[in-house]
Amino acid sequence: MVVIALIVMALSTLAIWLNPFQPAVPSSQDLMERATGHQTDLANRLRLADRVLRSLESEVNARGASVSTTGSTEHRYFDAVALLAPGQPPVRLLGNLGQVPVLGTTLTEKLTLGDSVIFTAGKGGGSDERVMMARAGASGALLIGELAARYIWDFRAMGSDDVAFCVRDGRSVALHCSSPTAMDAVQSQVPELSGHSGTVEWQSGAANWRGAVTGLELASPHGANAWKVMAMTSRTTVKPQTTIARWFVLLGLVILGTAAAFAFLRQRDAKRAAPLKAQTAYGGNESPDALNSVKGEQLSRMLERQKHVIRALAEIDRASLSRANAARLVELVAGQLIECTGCEVLLVGVLDHNIDNCMTIVIATQSSGPVETERTTIGPSSEALMGITPDGLWLVDLHQFELLASQIKLGARGAQVIPIYEEGKAIGIISLGFVSARFIGADESSNARALAGRLGAALTSAARTQALYASTHFDPTTALPNRLFLREYLAQQIKQARREQTRLALLFVNLDGFKRVNSIVGIQGGDQVLTEAAIRMRDSVREEDVVTRFEGDEFVVVLPNISEAVDARRVADKLLRSAELPYLVDGKEHTLGCSIGISVFPEDAQTVDIMLRNAHSAMFSTREGSLGHYAFFDESVNRAAIDRTRLEQDLRRALSNVELNVVYQPQVNLASGRIEGAEALVRWRLPNGVMIPPLEFIGAAERVGLIGDIGEYVMRTACKQFRAWDDEGIAPDRIAINVSSLEIVRSDIVTRVENILRETGLRPMHLELEITEGTLLDAAGGGHEKLALLRERGVRIAVDDFGTGYSSLSYLQRLPIDVLKIDQSFVREIANNPDSGSIVRAILQVAQGLGKSVVAEGIETERQRELLTQWGCDTGQGYLWSRPLGAVDFENFCRNWRKMQQNQAVTAPA
Repeated sequence: MVVIALIVMALSTLAIWLNPFQPAVPSSQDLMERATGHQTDLANRLRLADRVLRSLESEVNARGASVSTTGSTEHRYFDAVALLAPGQPPVRLLGNLGQVPVLGTTLTEKLTLGDSVIFTAGKGGGSDERVMMARAGASGALLIGELAARYIWDFRAMGSDDVAFCVRDGRSVALHCSSPTAMDAVQSQVPELSGHSGTVEWQSGAANWRGAVTGLELASPHGANAWKVMAMTSRTTVKPQTTIARWFVLLGLVILGTAAAFAFLRQRDAKRAAPLKAQTAYGGNESPDALNSVKGEQLSRMLERQKHVIRALAEIDRASLSRANAARLVELVAGQLIECTGCEVLLVGVLDHNIDNCMTIVIATQSSGPVETERTTIGPSSEALMGITPDGLWLVDLHQFELLASQIKLGARGAQVIPIYEEGKAIGIISLGFVSARFIGADESSNARALAGRLGAALTSAARTQALYASTHFDPTTALPNRLFLREYLAQQIKQARREQTRLALLFVNLDGFKRVNSIVGIQGGDQVLTEAAIRMRDSVREEDVVTRFEGDEFVVVLPNISEAVDARRVADKLLRSAELPYLVDGKEHTLGCSIGISVFPEDAQTVDIMLRNAHSAMFSTREGSLGHYAFFDESVNRAAIDRTRLEQDLRRALSNVELNVVYQPQVNLASGRIEGAEALVRWRLPNGVMIPPLEFIGAAERVGLIGDIGEYVMRTACKQFRAWDDEGIAPDRIAINVSSLEIVRSDIVTRVENILRETGLRPMHLELEITEGTLLDAAGGGHEKLALLRERGVRIAVDDFGTGYSSLSYLQRLPIDVLKIDQSFVREIANNPDSGSIVRAILQVAQGLGKSVVAEGIETERQRELLTQWGCDTGQGYLWSRPLGAVDFENFCRNWRKMQQNQAVTAPA
């Protein structure tokens, strides 16, 4: 009878709750997982589109607006791309961009720092908002692209029939929803959903909606940080008459179920009577009345424990939804199991996913709750315990299992052991220990199995959440927290420091020389160096300090709760010392250093962005001086960085607007007085007439990658001008042009020089390329071969500023060099300083012995000219004859000089 009643009740309940008018609704946890998954997918899509736009920007800077995107990959990510220059009509690179709104101040500031920005531009052809991405190009132009809706709103990977997705911006405007119904539901609740994160429920029309909201974390491109991603589902409200009928059916089933339960309990109590009588006969002299009293107490305890089980299961679910970690879940279960099972000494052990053969153990007792958390190594007996059946096993001899030693110390004589499973694999155990070696009851065992199963499911969810968090917040190469983690953590620490009125320091660290080492050891070797550097930094700071990898060879160290700035100085000293130690890769040692910039809260900055910017600015100031130093932020340094950024932007404009001028300084043969050459030099005069020194803007050009464009412009202009002089019969023997190390190493200089010679019609014998000693050393490998090829084609190679660098007789003999140019710092003192004169004479003797020509720079007095002529110097250059002149002035100088020489020849005595 009881069995039939239970079967009827089960089938009826199943039929009602599976009724089509009441479908199953995804849980809040499921919605949050889907929202988080799509948030990660959307962030990755935006970052990929940013890289595509950066690549297109590089092509535009290199080739101008003639870049063709026909058949290129940009079509996959963008519907339209255009180049917008101030005061000029838009240049279409892809599709039709249409109307573009004016960018706000915040986004404009981000653009000036070289970042990408994201903004919306109203409704497009469909119902979605147009999403735009922009970057600041050369000459102040904007490269703007409209992201393809089919690319960024692709929900196929995360969607399903019962879950819809919506993405909202910071104004709670729905940018896109996967269905019109979801769009209406979100737009109808804009005030309620504004600024909301987590889970939310609301009603729209005849449907009840449940949603999970997560924010889009995106450091760059900027502008999308306020976006919210929502996974949502609905359930239509049930009609009143259907609800009443269903409750009548349920009431009948409750009555039937209650009757069946009482019948079942009577049968079970009858079966339990025999073991209780056996215990009485064996160890006690209880009377029948006492036995009935024990049975009543057992029933009361059983009902009370059932309440604890329900409460415990609900608490575990709440902890899982709140993304509690594995340690917190284990402690939570440990606190509930004693109440649910009545055990006296509890042990919960779970495998540590980060350490092989290691288990984290929590011990709890009835009197004090969780008393100890420890880690232990797993032995053979522990593996055997984890391999028992899911129903569990009662153990009396606990000493043979080293994992249960802690329970034995607290007096346990027997234990019921139940395995914990995660996705079908045993990952731990629950051991219910009893001081009296009694068998555990069926109810207690059932409660323990229920909690073990729920704990396994919660641990699975926690592991997935942890894996997702690790993939987005930690660097895979060094295992350090990444930039996303840094911004979140730094924001929390700033709030805490402001609340507690304490100091906080941020150290921006750059590995000096890493790019050079990386080019030698390769990517894998470079990763080894970065990993070793991360370990050294971690060992150089306190336990509470945080080391993060910002990007590339840049790291950021956060020092919370420091008393004064000197604490940051001590850490910087440790970091410098650790970086100076050699790095061993493939058996070879490589030496690096580091430069560190420091900003302190609240003195230097109040926000995350400003702290990072100020520390980076301070770090950059150390790199402009000597490497291997640290510097605290100073406002003057910040102003210099702003001026430097403005200078770089002005330089891009100057190159595109042809504001750079080429001037020429004559080179005179000291023996004959004939003008035998000219050095082409570049000058930059701003529209307001201010001259920018070459040393200042040449460095800026190298930093922003414009040095190749400037070098090509100077070479083409000078060669074309020399050819014009040659046609008029006033050209000297050659034109000398400076070439930087970046032009030699990073570009195909041989092809470029040949193209310019062919375009201008200049013969190679008339061209001389000047490189510094440092350039000669940096041009290792392919650079020397390129110079040798140019020399074979007839181009002369000169070493500029000789004697100021790493002068070596070996490279003078081995490398393709024709001319040595003595630096003016030696020439200036030859008449007054015997040491300078000795150096110049030594250089001349070496050059003459090797068959090299010599040019002395910076000759300003007649005495200097006489000494150099007496010592055998070939050519002179300096203000004694002329300052650098424009093309027309140089032409007049040459004509006048020739007339003067001709007159001197006529009047000279026979």
